[in-house]
Amino acid sequence: MENRGRTLVVALAAAGGMVGFAVAGVPANSASRYVGTPGQESRCRDHDSVLACYYYSEWTSAYWGKGVNDPDLGDNRYFAGTGTGADQVVRNNSRRMVCKVQVPTRCESFYSTNYMGNMDWMYNGERGELSYTRNDNASVMIR
Repeated sequence: MENRGRTLVVALAAAGGMVGFAVAGVPANSASRYVGTPGQESRCRDHDSVLACYYYSEWTSAYWGKGVNDPDLGDNRYFAGTGTGADQVVRNNSRRMVCKVQVPTRCESFYSTNYMGNMDWMYNGERGELSYTRNDNASVMIR
């Protein structure tokens, strides 16, 4: 009887380990957060970009803009002479985002390259403080 109980415990432990292994191999779901509020930033209004990222939490900090999707922000730098953070790499280095009133219906900032992972988003004509991707932005998409 004692031996059968021990065998059952070992079998359950092994099965539990296999279940744990199977669950660990499944990627977690990504989260998204709406971060927009109505408004535009005057310095970007006349720039040809549709989406703009800002280095710091103030709209006077350096900015970088793009008119198309970018799967890896690692080779982009904030525009020279635009404020604190100018010439810094954009990837994993943004606090705010603007989505201009033009063709897109929304702009998205992703945690990982190639539009993967958690994301923050806003509609066109909005601006806001990044949340999931604050200082962790690796790619952007304009839809």
